[in-house]
Amino acid sequence: MTTMPPPVVDVHNHVLTPEAQQIAATWYEPRLEPYDLFAGAASARHNGELFGDLVEPMTDPGRRLRDMDAAGIDMQLLSIFVSQYYYWLDGQKGLETSRLQNQHLADLVADHPSRFVAAGTVPLQDTRLAIEELERVSQELGFRAVQISTNVNGDDLDHPRFEPFLAAAADLGMLVILHPNGFSEGRRLASHYLINVVGNPLDSTIAVTRLIFGGVFDRHPTLQVCVVHGGGYAPFYWPRMDHAYQVRPECRQAVSNRPSTYLRTNFYFDTVVFEPALIRRLLDDFGADRVLLGTDYPFDMGESAPVDLVTEVPGITEDERSAILGGTATRLLALDWPGD
Repeated sequence: MTTMPPPVVDVHNHVLTPEAQQIAATWYEPRLEPYDLFAGAASARHNGELFGDLVEPMTDPGRRLRDMDAAGIDMQLLSIFVSQYYYWLDGQKGLETSRLQNQHLADLVADHPSRFVAAGTVPLQDTRLAIEELERVSQELGFRAVQISTNVNGDDLDHPRFEPFLAAAADLGMLVILHPNGFSEGRRLASHYLINVVGNPLDSTIAVTRLIFGGVFDRHPTLQVCVVHGGGYAPFYWPRMDHAYQVRPECRQAVSNRPSTYLRTNFYFDTVVFEPALIRRLLDDFGADRVLLGTDYPFDMGESAPVDLVTEVPGITEDERSAILGGTATRLLALDWPGD
């Protein structure tokens, strides 16, 4: 009997829910979204021109499936467009928009169960409601992952108010996907699209570092986190964190191990780094079972040839390639392959 190879799984891509956008538009102001506030005039103008071309791939599953086939992608872990976190809404409106988006994702999965699974979204501006929706998407909708931002209205994820949510995610076995939305202190990034080019990986780096030094994984050792864009800068400069742990007492207050220990046991990183040698670095430092294929579809800052990028990694073995392209995601998300 021939064993089916695992599917090629894209864990980083985005879906737009227009109905939620219409609700939130009443309260939207650019100052509420750092990505918009600090984009700069040239980037804001180009983003406005580009967005019209993004609506179809983010809303039309037929277009998405054709693009997946062209890229060699068998399955996608669908997640929301990050401008639709809407953490600046009040809790009840946040819950309303989250539920609309989660139902939209669930409908896409139900219509194409062999091609899509989903990561939910939750109203993290209200921890109680966020836990309520997390439990619903896990237990009622069958989602195995949730996507959240790297900060919530400027509050970092090691803030005590997020502790119950992170505990619930760990208890439910939900993979937490961290996806930034610009950088909350972006005044120096308001030119040359730096709010994305530098701001996105920088905000991820701060989130990863604070989760580690804040002792989150000592308190919740089963919590698993996937950080998009290759994890930001943290996976490539972790020796500085380890050095600080050795020489600075304030870096040992809440953690019992070197920071790199948590990077190897509690984190996953996607392949949206644009350079095969950087994927090689992730493999060498953290192992093939910690690296997942991503595309950032359908954005211009995404990877258009994701399978080729992995194939071109220096010295990659077939086992490493298989794990990255889908073997690890299949295990992590309990995928049924081949689907119905």
